[in-house]
Order: sequence, then structure tokens, then C-alpha cells
Amino acid sequence: MQITRIKPGGWLIILILIGLIFFGFRTFKQRLAPGSTTPASSTATGSDGSFLTPTDAAGGNILVSTTKTKEKWMRTQIDKFNAQSQSGKVKLNLTESRESMQDILNDKLHPTIWSPSSPVWTSRVADYWPQTHGGQKIADLNRSDTYRVLFKSPLVFVTTKEKAGFLRPLLGGATPWENVRQLGSGQKKCPWGRFKFAYADPLNASSGTLTMSLIITEYARAHGQENDLNAAASSPGFAAYLRQVNRAYVRGADNAGSSKLEKAFAASTGSRDFITAYENAALAALDRNPDLALIYPSPTANADQGVLILTAPWVSDSQAQTAHAFLDFLGTPEALSDGVQYYFRPTQGGSRALANRLSAPARAQFQASPVTVDLPPYEALNEAAARWNEQMKNQ
Repeated sequence: MQITRIKPGGWLIILILIGLIFFGFRTFKQRLAPGSTTPASSTATGSDGSFLTPTDAAGGNILVSTTKTKEKWMRTQIDKFNAQSQSGKVKLNLTESRESMQDILNDKLHPTIWSPSSPVWTSRVADYWPQTHGGQKIADLNRSDTYRVLFKSPLVFVTTKEKAGFLRPLLGGATPWENVRQLGSGQKKCPWGRFKFAYADPLNASSGTLTMSLIITEYARAHGQENDLNAAASSPGFAAYLRQVNRAYVRGADNAGSSKLEKAFAASTGSRDFITAYENAALAALDRNPDLALIYPSPTANADQGVLILTAPWVSDSQAQTAHAFLDFLGTPEALSDGVQYYFRPTQGGSRALANRLSAPARAQFQASPVTVDLPPYEALNEAAARWNEQMKNQ
């Protein structure tokens, strides 16, 4: 075996590399050491707003995590609650639903109250946490003192008045996605030319997940699998169907989240022929732009905007007291009325209140009692979203 001699310059390079490796390991170890301090630039809720400081937690302060969909309403309620609270205060974390679900399960996000944009996520955390924590519960969705659905947001199609006359008969019935498939394949022709549409990324946005729930449900109903949506979503037939439905799908950076897609469409309605959105976002857009139109699929799916107190290891007794007080505050008539101002439909008697809040053009398109369908189980939605993601990568 031949041994290659290392030149003096080579030894110098090796020594420098060893030094860098030692320094990097030492720095990494210091960062992981117990009691290490947080950088001065970090906020009071942690560098990314995912944790409260020990001082805040000891004082009964709590972290509420929600999505951008409810940000304005939640900030208003937090400000009002904090102004009158004589004990614990509330701080806000904004994380989209799927990401916050994963962060809670992976110990990266420690809210006392969690409010994602669909019951899919709360159910998943409640079911999965005990499986990885020795049977310990983190949530009870059957107790009204720890979990309440305050608003409902049906999924709708948003288009323009110019195109609504053609699209309404196709999208407003029981088979909108079959019609989308035929429009994308050219079996049905648009009077304006090439057909194109979009919905938000189902892996990152709850409106995208809700959209996927309608696609799965319609496919399963057409193929006699409505009693086994998991099997339907994981079938090769559904993968092929989803690819055909998405033939005219317009992919872009603005599809990453519900709010991003809604803003992009409002700014350029010619970029797509329609998008899917929450009813509250669509109604707000209609009040700003009377040239827009909304269409309710029948059935549609509801995004239950729930608020959940977590019984997590990081929640102290004093924080639980603040959380219960804040949950009661969110259920007051004043707080629910504030939600109507942001176009949310309160769970109890909200249709009339919301209709009264709308402009005449928006009220004319508003459905007080849309037909809705139960959401598929998490496993079916997750499988469908994974198929979607795989297909998008290969486009």
C-alpha cells in the first residue's frame, strides 16, 4: 500500500479544519446547555413567538396560536381582554393550521389556547398526542369549558360577475370537480378561451385542505366509496382523477396560503377563472369589489373556527385560569359581534347577523343555509394532500 506524503501546506489546512470543527461543536454544545440565555434580540415569547418566557408563564400569561384568517379578530379580542384583565395577559402567535399541529406534536410550539382553521387539526392532535405520550390527553373536544366552535366558514368559489353566469351552473351543483375536470380537458369549452383555476396548497392552508375534502367526497360518491374515504383517497383511481382535475390548475408562489391566494386573485382576477376561499374572505372581497361573484358548491364544507384550551405539560394552573377566562370572553355577544364585522358567521344564529352586515350586492349572493358535508378523516385528507404535492412537483 502506497502512503501519500502530506505537504507542509496540507498539514496547515488540516489543522485549521480541526480547529473550526472544535469551535463549531463547542458553540453547538453551549446552545443546547441547560440555562443558556436567549439572545437579546428575541421577543418576549421566544425568538419565533412559539414559547413564553418562564417569567411570563409564572405570571399566568398565556400564548394563543391562530392563523392569519382570524388574525384581525383575535388581535382585537386580545387587546380588549388584556385591557380589563387583572391577572394573566394574552400574547399572540400566528402559525398556519397544519404547521402548528405538527409543531405542537413535535414540542416546537407551546400555546395554552390553540385556534386552527378546521376541526381536522384539533381532532388530529387530540387523537395522536396520547399515542406518543403514554395515554396522556392534551385536549377534550367534548367539553364546552375547554373547546368551543365560535364561527363557521363555508368554502366557496370566487370568480367575476362576467364569468359567473357560465360557471354557476357548473360549480354550484353536486359535481363541480367533475365539471372542472371536463373544462381542463377541453370536453367543455369556456366562452372566453383557455380555462384556469387555483386553490391554496392543501399541505399548508386549511382552505386548500377543505377544497381537497370536497374533491375526495365527490370522487368517492361517484365510485361507490363514500363509506370508506381512506380507501378512496389512497386508490390509484383517485390519483389519476386528481391529476385530471388539476390539468388547468395555475401554480404559483401565491398559492402557498389562503390569504396570499385571495389577495393575488383580488389584485388580478384575470390570472384565474376562479379560486376557492373561505366565505368570510370572499364576502370581504365582494364588499371591496362589486365586480366579484361567489358560488356555493352543494354540498360545501364548513371550516369550524374552534378555540381549544390545551391540557399540556407546559400549562400551569394559573395559565389554565387565564385561558378559561379568555375563552369565556371570546364567547361573549360583543366578541361574536366583532367577528361578524370580519364576515365570520357565528355558530348560533349567525346567518341573519352576517346578512345584515353585508352590502346589497354581497347579500344577494349570500346563502343563509348552504348544504354541507362532513369532513373526511385526517388520514384521507393527508393522503390526498400528499398525492397533490407529488403531482405538483412533477408538473
